[in-house]
Amino acid sequence: MSHIYLIRHGQASFGAENYDRLSPLGQQQAAVVGDYFAKQGTKIAQVVHGKMSRQEETASILAKQSGFSGELICHPGANEFDSDSLVKHYLPILTKQSTEFCEMLENNGKWWATGDSFELFFCAMVSLWQTDDNCPFESWNYFYARCLSCLNDVADISKQSEQKGITIIATSSGLISVVMQSILNFSNSTFMDMNLTTNNASISEIIWPTNKTEPEKRSLRKRNRLLSFNNITPLLLAQNSRLITRK
Repeated sequence: MSHIYLIRHGQASFGAENYDRLSPLGQQQAAVVGDYFAKQGTKIAQVVHGKMSRQEETASILAKQSGFSGELICHPGANEFDSDSLVKHYLPILTKQSTEFCEMLENNGKWWATGDSFELFFCAMVSLWQTDDNCPFESWNYFYARCLSCLNDVADISKQSEQKGITIIATSSGLISVVMQSILNFSNSTFMDMNLTTNNASISEIIWPTNKTEPEKRSLRKRNRLLSFNNITPLLLAQNSRLITRK
């Protein structure tokens, strides 16, 4: 059994030409979490991150501030889903299928500019993606399986390691939401509910078995377990409301 902390990357550069990098606030968030681990005396065995810059930078800052001296492990399975391709492919389909969305887009082309508008459009596009058997890029089913496969790989790495302590995966809200959905046996419709509520630099704590048998064939002792979701205690203790973000 592996004790894993899923940590969402710090705030990215939303609205900038290159979104895939931490903002100065995102860097601060990652440092605050690392400082928290150091002060708590948390023993860290492995630090894993996806290939995205915001994930790697979060892992690097967090590891340095926590005092972790080991090598960071890059696992592409921790990457976020391809939101750029999702929007390019499904936005035209969405507006063609729905008069309401078409009118909203014509009246205000910047559908991403406000939280309510972004949530409405993005959730609708994700719903189309989840039910599309002919997706021209990474499909929902492939993404879902890829996230769980990543957790299995990381659990195996933890089992083989001689280091004792927790394993950290610096990732994105997509993987975290898939893992929550899998453990709690929620339907696909709950994916975006969790995705949109996952704070930057939040901690979701799980127990993940190292064997890869199907969940229904595992004993109770060997099942995946959720210990906490979206924990922002380190950020709250910093007593700076600016640190609480979801971008």
